[in-house]
Amino acid sequence: MAAATAPTITSQPSASSVAVGSAASLSVVAGGTAPLSYQWRKDGVAISGATSSTYTIASTKSSDAGSYTVVVTNSAGSVTSNSTVLTVSALPRLYSLAVRTVLEADQILIVGFTMSGGGKNVLLRAVGPTLGAFGVPGTMADPKLDLYSGSSLITSNDNWGGGSSLAATFQSAGAFAYASATSLDAALVASINGGRTAHVYGRTAGAVLVEGYDVGSGDAQRFTSLAARNRVGTGANILIAGFSLAGEGMRNLLIRAVGPTLGAFGVPSVLSDPKLEIYHSFTKIGENDNWSSMLSTAFSSVGAFPLTPGSKDAAITISLPAGGYTIQVSGADGGVGEALVEIYELP
Repeated sequence: MAAATAPTITSQPSASSVAVGSAASLSVVAGGTAPLSYQWRKDGVAISGATSSTYTIASTKSSDAGSYTVVVTNSAGSVTSNSTVLTVSALPRLYSLAVRTVLEADQILIVGFTMSGGGKNVLLRAVGPTLGAFGVPGTMADPKLDLYSGSSLITSNDNWGGGSSLAATFQSAGAFAYASATSLDAALVASINGGRTAHVYGRTAGAVLVEGYDVGSGDAQRFTSLAARNRVGTGANILIAGFSLAGEGMRNLLIRAVGPTLGAFGVPSVLSDPKLEIYHSFTKIGENDNWSSMLSTAFSSVGAFPLTPGSKDAAITISLPAGGYTIQVSGADGGVGEALVEIYELP
């Protein structure tokens, strides 16, 4: 009987670079007397269950990045492959939403957030008096901020109070400082898991800015949708929402401006023909007046409610790199009414 031949590696594992959530595979080709056994290692530590010639991660996480080797063994000995690097890049993620508008006394601006993957801290702000320092006229004197889960009030804030912890969170999020510790602007930090809505209002009319920032750590939990609903006027009173993406690469988004379909949910006085425009700096990069039925699959893929067939709602899909963007929603025919602007991450 011929002596067993120790394993040799004839094709080394190759380096790989993937985006978070994508599949990754590392493979080795080895020769030698059968049977051959395999054990993959990450950063020198054996990976449980990784015992074939190919190691596959179905959906990568940031923590999967590292240096990989595989040990091939038979009855005559063992051999370790060269190390190879798996790079896992985080796609841009929705990081913040900001909506500036003018509210009447006791009129409510509703801003929605969906956090997927578990709970994560979010900074919410309702800025009124401090807007005056930026030259904004007619600011809301004392905005109030309520956070809801469905119809249940979770927490609220009237005046931010000047706390050092909140001030530090403003700075780390890249949000501007409030005018003073005694300003009547509102702010709070809350852990969001799933869908939540922020309601902002005041006893007197005025201009107000509502902001939400992802201030948690890690990539597993992230915003997957952001939304705002308010009355759309004309001129300076159209609905303007800003959002930002943080990370590397390109992110596919679905953006909608819903007017007529809101009527099916009992919302009165809807905007009959919303027009959607997307800007980066001062450059228009996308627009839509009436949506296409070809987008129905995209709606269902993110769990967005369907739009009424043939309606004059607006919707667009767009691929964007990290950065700041502005959405403008207006009446295509100069009309006014209630509208909902939505931003969804596409798979």
